[in-house]
Amino acid sequence: MYPQSTSTEYVWPPSVAGFDMPSPSVDGENGTGPLMVAFLSARPDHYWIEAFASEVAEFKAQHGLLDVRIDARQLVVTGEAAQLRSLTVDLRDFVHRVSRISLQRRVLERLAPGFTSAAAEHAAAARDVNLVARMPGVASILEAVSRETGMRFATVARVSDTRWTACAVYDTINFGLRAGQDLVLETTICNDIRQHGQTVTFSHASTHPQFSKHPTPALYGFESYISVPIYRADGQFFGTLCAVDPQPRDLDEATVRVVENFARAIGAEIDAQFRRLDMA
Repeated sequence: MYPQSTSTEYVWPPSVAGFDMPSPSVDGENGTGPLMVAFLSARPDHYWIEAFASEVAEFKAQHGLLDVRIDARQLVVTGEAAQLRSLTVDLRDFVHRVSRISLQRRVLERLAPGFTSAAAEHAAAARDVNLVARMPGVASILEAVSRETGMRFATVARVSDTRWTACAVYDTINFGLRAGQDLVLETTICNDIRQHGQTVTFSHASTHPQFSKHPTPALYGFESYISVPIYRADGQFFGTLCAVDPQPRDLDEATVRVVENFARAIGAEIDAQFRRLDMA
């Protein structure tokens, strides 16, 4: 129940791939202090560099560091050796935060008036968010999906070939995504579902043979996941019904079928809403 291929040409934002830790007896460049190197999984693009520049001063001040700089595919951190050796968790979190900010910058650029077809796509997304908001049963369905799966965040997402937009949200874990907000399409598993049209589910990403290597669960911080395609009556793909949780959740086939039935019900109601719009 997961795609055979999750490859994409999209360049993912970096994460920390490893560290070269300082020796207490070794000074850094020009005697300024010991260095720690954090190796990045990818070369930062301009979105990431801009986000890094906006956040690095606060990170340096918070930890009393002499310097944090980008050097190709690594961060070079200068400070006291003992301090650097205890910094790994905070530095991973910092890189993750910068990556999330860089994704937000990418979304904002895509929504800007100069982006190709942005105005038309924005209008279509706003229409569909409002359409789903008017559906009387969607809130109850999302709550039921959460209850059935044990996953505490559920959403109906509109997924086009350029954009992922949350249309309705049920959130008891403060996941941080509200109706009308976007994620970068290429960072979502829903982008794969848009292409292959199959349900995707896994119970524990960290131990899964495929999704332990997939960047999406780590980027958004979830372990369990289910996403079912939503189709209109004519077979047109609308988006997905998704649920996620930071904790592992075991899903049996009966529960997956329940979520798939909910997705079909949502698709039928969306189609009915479109027909009402056409007749108005």
